[in-house]
Amino acid sequence: MKVIYTTCYADPWIKVAKKLRDDYGYEPVYWNGYEDDDSEKIIQKYFPDAIYHPYYDAWKGNFPPVIDHRFSESYIDIDFLKENAEFELQAIKMMDRMDADRHSFNFMERQRHFRNFLKYWTGCINHFQPEVVISAAVPHRVYDYALYLLCKFRSIDFIAFQGTPFTYYSLPVIKLSTIGEIFDVEYSGTLKSDRSVDEIRQQVSPDIYSYYENIKKNYTEGRPSYVPQEEIKDKKYRGVIGLFKKLIFDMTGPDKKRYLGRNGYLMKGIPTYQKEKNKNIENSHHSLVRYALLKVKTNKYKKKLKRYYNSRVVEPKLNELYVILNLHYQPEATTSPSGDVFVDQMLCVEMLLKHLPDNYLIYVKEHPAQFQSHREGHTYRFWEFYSDFLRSSRVRLMPLQYDPYILIKNAKAVASVAGTAGWEAMALGKPVICFGMVWYEKYDGVLKIVDESSASRINEFIENFRFDERNLMAYLAAFSKKAVKAYYYRGLKQIMNQPEEECVCNIANAIIHATKHSSK
Repeated sequence: MKVIYTTCYADPWIKVAKKLRDDYGYEPVYWNGYEDDDSEKIIQKYFPDAIYHPYYDAWKGNFPPVIDHRFSESYIDIDFLKENAEFELQAIKMMDRMDADRHSFNFMERQRHFRNFLKYWTGCINHFQPEVVISAAVPHRVYDYALYLLCKFRSIDFIAFQGTPFTYYSLPVIKLSTIGEIFDVEYSGTLKSDRSVDEIRQQVSPDIYSYYENIKKNYTEGRPSYVPQEEIKDKKYRGVIGLFKKLIFDMTGPDKKRYLGRNGYLMKGIPTYQKEKNKNIENSHHSLVRYALLKVKTNKYKKKLKRYYNSRVVEPKLNELYVILNLHYQPEATTSPSGDVFVDQMLCVEMLLKHLPDNYLIYVKEHPAQFQSHREGHTYRFWEFYSDFLRSSRVRLMPLQYDPYILIKNAKAVASVAGTAGWEAMALGKPVICFGMVWYEKYDGVLKIVDESSASRINEFIENFRFDERNLMAYLAAFSKKAVKAYYYRGLKQIMNQPEEECVCNIANAIIHATKHSSK
């Protein structure tokens, strides 16, 4: 069986690929990997016949010669375009992060880029004839999203791993619209059993149950582990002095080889997927100086945007009848593609306003990371994004630093595309309205909005909701049993105390199971 691997970090994925090849005959033919993990050299060693495609080359649509030579003889399918018109728009939206100054990558250029991907990947599929594509993450980088759409059109298995707020656990998914039936049998079986809530609780993984207990305490205890880390990065890289210190540290620290020498960043520039103004994306290039100046400029824009948001917020009145919508940080996979059309979070507010009684207010709280200096939040926000919310007299913008758990506890319901706020609401006994693919979408305390019919049930769902801890424990028990425990994504190994062999086996077994399920 021929396999394409996309966006897979060397550790653990090369060993996963070896196990799948040796035990199940999954032969890697194409590998899209990173440039800072020596994966290209390792791939040449273990899979000498596989073609390697570097990460930043993939972003910019620069393909290896064997694929590039097939470009002119690879054709776009009209039926594919018609069937995937809405997804093409989502792909074009994904390219916002590639437009760092928000003015260098117009619609025509983006459409050209996406359709070139279709031609390149068509040539790749025709050449290698893969039976499965394996991705370490939900495809959200436009190049892997285009590949995903083609695979679905041509009935090629595409297995991706979706992250969860439980750092050690992910879900193998075969569609970007739903997690599928992975929990259904276990969850319903437990609910129908005569086991008590205490008995069911024993089936929940200790680290998951501990997270649940911490949320019930307070926000300091229950907040996601990445929050303080990101706050430190924000302070560290804020302003010209901070950026200069970072540069000095990088040039003298463990990564100094990347900066120095003939092929270092000082000579060849920063590897990036951001498009340069007045150049096509394939040939865009940022020198270290230009990249630094762009960073200073975009950070300045984020500061102004944050001040604008803060000037529009009001203190919540906790005795009011409201639904709280905690916005997602964007750009990120949790909204694009997992949110589908709800990548436009204004549409979430529209659905709530439309289908809730007039006496309901919608509290909207921005994600603090949207303005952080080391992130790309400026590519997904502009002034009107906030002012348009306030065109409705029923919408209130919440202060960034206001305790989110207090807002959740006093809300009638919590709305989220696919975020951690939904999980926090579950733990705090509140009904959840979700608008995207997320690990908790099958829980009885969640209403997933996929169309006008499901949206019309919002008010009824909220009014009829009654928290049942036994039900929640049954869902968490099913999750504990079916989710994949492994350091599947870059950076996770450092915070997981897991034997390598266990990690590799868990991922490989999940892929085999998902592939069999997909082929049914």
